[in-house]
Amino acid sequence: MLHRLMKFALPLAGAAMFAAPAAQADEIRIGVIAAFSGPYSNWGKQIQDATELFLAQNNGRAGEHTIKIIYRDVGGNNPARARQLAEELVVRDKVQYISGLEFTPTALAVADVATQAKVPIVIINAGTSGILGKSPYLLRAGYTQWMVATPLAKWTAEQGAKRVALAVADYAPGADALTSFRKSFTEEKGQIVAEVKMPLNTSDFSTYMQKIKEANPEYVYMFMPVGPMAVAFIKAFVERGLDKSGIKLLATAETEESELPSYGDAAAGIVTALHYSPAGTSPANVAFVSAFRKKYGNDKMPNVASIAAYDSMKMIYEMIRATGGKQDGDKAMAAIKGYSWESPRGPVTIDPQTREMTQNIYIRRIEKVDGVYVNKPFKTYPAIKDPGVKVQ
Repeated sequence: MLHRLMKFALPLAGAAMFAAPAAQADEIRIGVIAAFSGPYSNWGKQIQDATELFLAQNNGRAGEHTIKIIYRDVGGNNPARARQLAEELVVRDKVQYISGLEFTPTALAVADVATQAKVPIVIINAGTSGILGKSPYLLRAGYTQWMVATPLAKWTAEQGAKRVALAVADYAPGADALTSFRKSFTEEKGQIVAEVKMPLNTSDFSTYMQKIKEANPEYVYMFMPVGPMAVAFIKAFVERGLDKSGIKLLATAETEESELPSYGDAAAGIVTALHYSPAGTSPANVAFVSAFRKKYGNDKMPNVASIAAYDSMKMIYEMIRATGGKQDGDKAMAAIKGYSWESPRGPVTIDPQTREMTQNIYIRRIEKVDGVYVNKPFKTYPAIKDPGVKVQ
């Protein structure tokens, strides 16, 4: 029966099928769709840990309402399963909000569910510009590739660099990474000497490293999905001697903290641009990192998935406050537009036109602090809006 309900709920019932009230008057259910198994399960773990930390800090309640989190495992980049899980969460589990979704294809797969159900969905990681235009009920708690690549290209030009090679995974966020860096760097009178695209799940980078070396760049800007592919690329960069030849490597989230032990000394000195670092020294971040490590152990460190999950809960709590806990997607979305707060990442605002975050972007260098490698911020580009998004 459940299978048939899932199969026909969207085309036959439309919004009416989804317009279900909360499970109880005093309980608000939030669905979290993430990769809790498979090669990207570390993302799911970080998302769950940060979600549970926020919940614990608020005693499991939002005002007078009890909060129930329902976790669902998408297993990785699986759009069909993401859509199925979103439908089940809305129809069967009666959730009022959904968060999660680490990949662009999975985020796009749930857009129709958000629209027909009028359920706000907060995307935690998928970084392709334009995703939010697919539904008026989509929000983003992470960042876009345009948002980080543009200031990184500017910084690179400020170092006097004239020649950069681009090396990206060949899918939508990789295309954004390539296009955004190219546009910004060439506007600064720099030259892109090579554009290398690699299929997802590539493990042998020898041919690509040779192409990069022959192009003789001063810097290589890379974009890979965080995890095995990113680790393999950086290790190949060092093993093939590109660093010894004087070529410097630039990245964004590929060197997030949980992956740094996998790199060893290979990642030392890499410059990255991102909206967050656990090594940030703001009072809000010091408190966040301290609370995270107190709850999960001193050997644990939050990352970009953690901060996105934590802030997604902050956004959802604001929508719960604005709606008085009632299921009202339109009122919730109206309330979150223009909302500002002091996040551990820095000051953030939800742009009322695009629903994207306006936030600081930090230029960071991988250095040892107290014997452990971290992404240490050393320059801030404040209040960056997504340059790649069109106003919806």
